[in-house]
Amino acid sequence: MNSHSPDYQWFIEQVRLEQAGLRVFVRTLGLRAEAADDVAQEAFVVAFEKLQIFERGTNFGAWVRTIARFLVGKELRREDRRQRLLAEHVAEILSAENIPAPDDTTAKAEALKLCLRELPERWRTLVQQRYFENLAPSVIASHEGRSANEIRQALFRLRSALHDCITRRITRQTI
Repeated sequence: MNSHSPDYQWFIEQVRLEQAGLRVFVRTLGLRAEAADDVAQEAFVVAFEKLQIFERGTNFGAWVRTIARFLVGKELRREDRRQRLLAEHVAEILSAENIPAPDDTTAKAEALKLCLRELPERWRTLVQQRYFENLAPSVIASHEGRSANEIRQALFRLRSALHDCITRRITRQTI
């Protein structure tokens, strides 16, 4: 389809009309802000590639939102996989063999409880949301008005601080 064809011109006009609304829609599905534009753009690319199956006269906006919903699901699954791998890595760090303890599991759990109590309220809330409510960083970010990357960095710093605190407490117990 060339840029002068009526179908191409019609499609460009539909993109103009739906662009802002599609971005908002994608964000409401829990996708992090920096990925929302990419997914919205990808939805329009897929729509353009499948334009021959779209029935003119039906709702283009609803059709492209359906495409976007599938793309968001795919992206959220990909993000969940990354988070699971990260959580496994964190579990390895928190249970590192270099932390001596008489009763490893009980001592670590008790140390973790004490360390969590020492955290500022906002960090405890972040732990609650991520690890007890199992919210994705992108969802937490949308609630907090921050980027998902900021939340991931805060979680990284938080895990590191907890690891150090647990190590100090357990080391003190074994001395």
